[in-house]
Amino acid sequence: MYVTKIGLSNVRGFTGPRAVDLTLPESGGWIVMAGRNGSGKTTLLKALAVALGGPSVARTLVPDFTGWVSQGEREGWAQAFIARDPSCDVLRGRGRAPDGPQVLGLTWTLPPSSASDPTLSHPVRPDLAAYQPPYGWPGAERGPWSENPQGWFCAAYGPFRRLMGGAGEAQRLMLSPGPAGRMASLFHEDVSLAEGVSWLINLHLRKLERRQGAEELLEVVTNLLSDGLLPERHRVVRVDSEGLWVARTDGERPTPSSSAQSRPFPLREMSDGYRTVAALVLDIVRQIQTAYGTLDARVTDDGRPQIRMPGVVIIDEIDAHLHVTWQRRIGDWLRDHFPNIQFIVSSHSPYICQAADEGGLIRLPGPDEDRPPEAVDEDLYHRVVFGSGDDAAISELFGLETPYSSRAEKHRRRFVWLERKLYDGEASDEEVAEYHELDDLLTSSVEARVTEIAARLGRGE
Repeated sequence: MYVTKIGLSNVRGFTGPRAVDLTLPESGGWIVMAGRNGSGKTTLLKALAVALGGPSVARTLVPDFTGWVSQGEREGWAQAFIARDPSCDVLRGRGRAPDGPQVLGLTWTLPPSSASDPTLSHPVRPDLAAYQPPYGWPGAERGPWSENPQGWFCAAYGPFRRLMGGAGEAQRLMLSPGPAGRMASLFHEDVSLAEGVSWLINLHLRKLERRQGAEELLEVVTNLLSDGLLPERHRVVRVDSEGLWVARTDGERPTPSSSAQSRPFPLREMSDGYRTVAALVLDIVRQIQTAYGTLDARVTDDGRPQIRMPGVVIIDEIDAHLHVTWQRRIGDWLRDHFPNIQFIVSSHSPYICQAADEGGLIRLPGPDEDRPPEAVDEDLYHRVVFGSGDDAAISELFGLETPYSSRAEKHRRRFVWLERKLYDGEASDEEVAEYHELDDLLTSSVEARVTEIAARLGRGE
């Protein structure tokens, strides 16, 4: 399935003129929710996730909805319009299959005598003409809202995507089957994605037992992780009972006995950024395989492994833990290797936004703005996607006043003041000397950048 539209009203900060009425690109791709702190990115993603999961999943993930209904309101609601892929998204029982996008909706209602602990139901009032009356899709319980849906894939991840750790009830929830387990990370900070490595170890054991398909599946996953996801020339060289092992190699396809490689070391010894990315990708693959019971994996003409199953993956603060080089790459990498997944992510990073699809760069207004979230216009989209990171940072998307440091800004103000005195003929010898020192200091950074760009162009980058 894909999300084609999101509606949200009277849920936390999304009330009145800030209510959400968003139309999204209906396909796999990269959709970015961007905005300042306090703009409601996490709230919007969580509301979307529980609408896709349904009331039972919502109650499992969020036992207490206190604070979800906007202050001063008695009722709030969330809606997700979805498009079904009949070849993957199976309807159980009898009944007619839906025609076109269908709406999944939840309502939170405060009891008359209390402002806490709102009740949750799934009839959604048709407050806006754009929303489908009267109560959403009656077949939702046969499809995406069933206890263990067949197809209807959706997974959701919070900013704490650690490879190790995790304990208690939250981690047990992460290991549960169905949508609740696939979305637990978004709602609970104290879970880990360690199950992905355990899944690989189990695949290794199944391979040793000569179970049908285990060896092929293990090869698909290790090739995927080795295709530009790890540091340069590093690949997964083996999976054994102790986990996943990585080595730096000069060969294209190293083997455990290859001499053209460094000493193998476990994935857990890599830097936090690489562990985070590997854990995320590994868990997405595990969840897709669990949801569909298979992986439609192919290799493109240029040798790129792809997982071609459709669905929705929600990721909050995708830039967390990532170096800027990976912030610039992660959107293209995930889109290239999961071409039929609709990624809906939030970010504070202009580099994450540069991978957004047309119509998929969403600006969330600040808490002091009375306007709804909306896709940016064509001019701003082109400025962000085809410009530099600085261009995106100082655009209205993020509202950064300047890309320079506070010390650089101080020097620039002093430089302008000295320049005025110099041209007015009022500068002392000391001020003239200071002017030239600042001129050299401020232009050297620009020259260094020009030199770097020229060198990259010379290398064909």
